[in-house]
Amino acid sequence: MSSRLISLANHEDWKTALSHVPHGAAHTHWYNTALAASVEDEIVLFDYSNGEDQACCPLALRRYGKSIDIATPYGFGGFATQGPCKRLPDEFRRFAVEQDWVCGYLALHPLFPHPFIATEGLEPGRTIYVLDLSTSEDFLLSSMHKTHRYELRRDSELVESIILEGDLLSEALPGLYAATLARVGASDTYRFSEATLKAWLSSPGCLALGLGVPPRAVMLCLYTEEIADYCISASTKQGRSYTRILLWAAARELKRRGVRYFNLGGGAHDADTLEAFKRRFGGESLSVPVLKQVYMRGQFMALCRQAEAVDRAGYFPPYRSP
Repeated sequence: MSSRLISLANHEDWKTALSHVPHGAAHTHWYNTALAASVEDEIVLFDYSNGEDQACCPLALRRYGKSIDIATPYGFGGFATQGPCKRLPDEFRRFAVEQDWVCGYLALHPLFPHPFIATEGLEPGRTIYVLDLSTSEDFLLSSMHKTHRYELRRDSELVESIILEGDLLSEALPGLYAATLARVGASDTYRFSEATLKAWLSSPGCLALGLGVPPRAVMLCLYTEEIADYCISASTKQGRSYTRILLWAAARELKRRGVRYFNLGGGAHDADTLEAFKRRFGGESLSVPVLKQVYMRGQFMALCRQAEAVDRAGYFPPYRSP
C-alpha cells in the first residue's frame, strides 16, 4: 500500500496517476493548473495504490494561521477510484494525521464510486442533475419540462447559430464574466482570473459555446471521456436568456463527441430558482456526497474556541464560518 501527494509541478506523475482511474475534468492537471492562477491555496493530488486498487483526489491545502486543513478545489472532483478500495478510508485518515492536517471538507463526485460511509463523516449534500447522453436526442427532448421544449422550439434558429470559434469566445469571456459577477453579486469562490479563464478555454477538454456577434453569452463545459461538467457561464443582461439554448447546444455537441454523461450542476442553494431551471431539463437528480472529517481533534476544538465558532449552523469547519 502506498499514499503520496503529487504537486502541480510534477505533470507526468499527475497524468500517470489519473490514467489508472476513471475521472472527470476537475481531477486533471490542466484543470487544476488553470485554477491555481485564481486561488492562494496549494493544489495537490492525493494518489493511493494498494494492489489492484487505485484512487486519486485533488486537494486544496488551506492555511489557517499555523494550521492546515483540506478541501476540494472548485469543481466536481473528489475521489476517483478503480477497484473496491476498502482500505482507502483508514489509509486516508492515517495519511491526513501524518500530514498534521486539522480536518477536511471534501465534496465527492456523485457519478464516481467511493468506499466512504456515514460513520466516516459522509453526508448528503446539494442536488445536481445529470443527463445521460447515450439516449436519443428525441428522448432527451421528451424528458424535458414542456416549457423548456417550447422555448427551444421557439428559438430553434438561435440553436443553429451557436458560436464555437475559440478565439472570439476567448476575447469576449473575461469582460462578460466580470460584468456577470458584478451584476449578481457573486462570492469570491467564483472570481476566476483572466489567466484561469483563458487556460480553461485553451484546454483540450473544454467545450465553449457562445451566442451573438459580438458574443452576448458564453458558456464553458469541461469534459473527459467519462463525463462533462457544466463549469461557468457569462453574459450581458440581455444574454441571460440564452442559458437554456446554450445548455441544450452543449448537450448535443457533447453527445456528438461521445461523452456519456453531462452534469448540469444544481442551484446555488437547494430549491432555488436555478435548481428548478436545471431540474426541468429532465436529468437524473443526484445528491453530491460530502465528506466531513476531523483528523486532529484537540487542535480542531482549540481553533473553534478561538474563533468562538463551536457550532455555526452546520458550517464546516466552524472556525472558517464567515
